[in-house]
Amino acid sequence: MIQKRFVSLLLCAALALCLLAGCDTAASGSTGSASAPANSSASASSENIPSTTNEANTSGLRPNFDENSLFSITGTSDAFEPCLGWGPGVSGCSLKSVLAAASLLQWAEQTNLTSRTTDAIEDAFSQWYDALDSMDQESFAEAWPLIKDDANALLTDKDSLSGRIEDAGLDPADLPGCSEKNWDALQDVIDRLTPEAKGEF
Repeated sequence: MIQKRFVSLLLCAALALCLLAGCDTAASGSTGSASAPANSSASASSENIPSTTNEANTSGLRPNFDENSLFSITGTSDAFEPCLGWGPGVSGCSLKSVLAAASLLQWAEQTNLTSRTTDAIEDAFSQWYDALDSMDQESFAEAWPLIKDDANALLTDKDSLSGRIEDAGLDPADLPGCSEKNWDALQDVIDRLTPEAKGEF
């Protein structure tokens, strides 16, 4: 009798242990499954958040720059070289004038002078002119009216210069190669800054 009661107690204790073990497994399983979506959602949301403030805010920024300082006017000396060493009455001056006019027209177009400030154009011309010796300054001032007239003729009446264009070895198809606005931007500066335009010669 006592032995049967002892066996019954053992069975009850074993059953109780099994039930407890089953509850723990169920509880830990539900906790694990509940935490998995939480972790995955946290992981997904973290992918959408930029790691730094800079990543989120710099996309719309544009650099500030001054076109005239970063993209300075270059090639001035080469463009003006054909304008030196001759003047009115010098042998071949009519051909040299056409060559000088074509050179300045090409330079005015290549440097897109209408996109530059007047100050930038004045600086480019003044730096070139001020570096000349007095003889070259006077030579340019005397030649400038001839050069200016030929440049304007190339823009408005190229056919009138056809003979001189060919004799100078220029390709008529390449001329004038400049817009009137770009030429006017240069012409106005030279007119104001050369001594000849101020009546000093």
